[in-house]
Order: sequence, then structure tokens, then C-alpha cells
Amino acid sequence: MQAYQKHLIKSGMIIALILGFALLATHYIYYKFKDTRDQVSTSPSLKVTFHEKDGDQVTLRQIAPVTDSVGLSSRAYTFTIENNLETPVNYSIKIVKDKDKMIEDECGEYQIPYSIIKGAIHKKEEENHIFMLSDLKDNTILSRTLKGKGSVSYTLRFWTTSNSLTLNSDMHFHGRLQVVENGVDIATAIQ
Repeated sequence: MQAYQKHLIKSGMIIALILGFALLATHYIYYKFKDTRDQVSTSPSLKVTFHEKDGDQVTLRQIAPVTDSVGLSSRAYTFTIENNLETPVNYSIKIVKDKDKMIEDECGEYQIPYSIIKGAIHKKEEENHIFMLSDLKDNTILSRTLKGKGSVSYTLRFWTTSNSLTLNSDMHFHGRLQVVENGVDIATAIQ
């Protein structure tokens, strides 16, 4: 009986040790990938955190026209804007062509036209705001004011609508999301 208790205690200690090691490893792996995934840009007043591996880069790799309901479930680009100040700050969210990526991919003449790219921006507890890229004035998706020490998270999605272009053609789109304060992109602001 005493040998059985010793064996039971020894087995319990080994299991506890294995579980402790597994928890520590999981914690380390989660935060290692989380830290490499989030990309942060700051200015004296705003902090913008892009939560995807590609950061502020938006890519559509093929023309595959879909309905809005399907587009609203497509790949999401999420980011959070935080106000570092006690006073409200005005900001705008823009989508611009990613010229560096276009040069890298050698695809300047193979860009999907803005007239068939649709997008949607979503903020918690608000309805999706759906737009066509060609209808945006100065590439501005949204302009808002963020209260002092406030924070807001957005989800953006992009898809192509029905068109007369050949499906699955070699065309694609490279864009870059910008959070702009007073005409200056936060990602390029002096930090």
C-alpha cells in the first residue's frame, strides 16, 4: 500500500511538471507570435496598431467577383487607434496604392481598377459602411474624432464586384492603409 502511494505521488508530480511546462511553452509561443504580428506606429498624439502580419498592406490577388454578403466575410484587416492625449484628436483612414509593392511585384499595368473594388469598414456596435474605391474622395474611407485617452478598433475588408474583365486574370491590387492626422500619415510621423 505504501509503495502504491509513493508511485501515485511520483506520477502526480510528473504530470504537474509536464502541465506546467506545457503552459509556460504555450504562453511563450503565443506572445512571441503576437509581438511579431502586431505592427505599431506612433505620433505624439496617436498610436496605431495593425493586428495582421502584413501590417498596413492590403492585397487582392485575383479578380473573383462576389456578392456583398460573401465580401463581408472575406479576409479582414484589423487595427486599433489610441489617443495619447487628454484632448480629442481628428483622424482619417485612407487606402492608397502601395507603389513599393507594385515595383517589387512588377505589376504596375496589371492593377485591378478601383471601379470594381468594394470595401467595408466596421466598428464595434456600428453597421458596416460599404464603399467603392472609385467613389472615395482623396482615398479617404472615414474621418472621425477620437476623444481624449480614447481607443477604437476597426475591421476593413476588400473584394471585387461583378465586371467585364476576365475572371482570375493576372490583375491584382496592392494598397496601404493610412491613418492620417492633420494631413500626416501616422506611420511616417516623427516618433
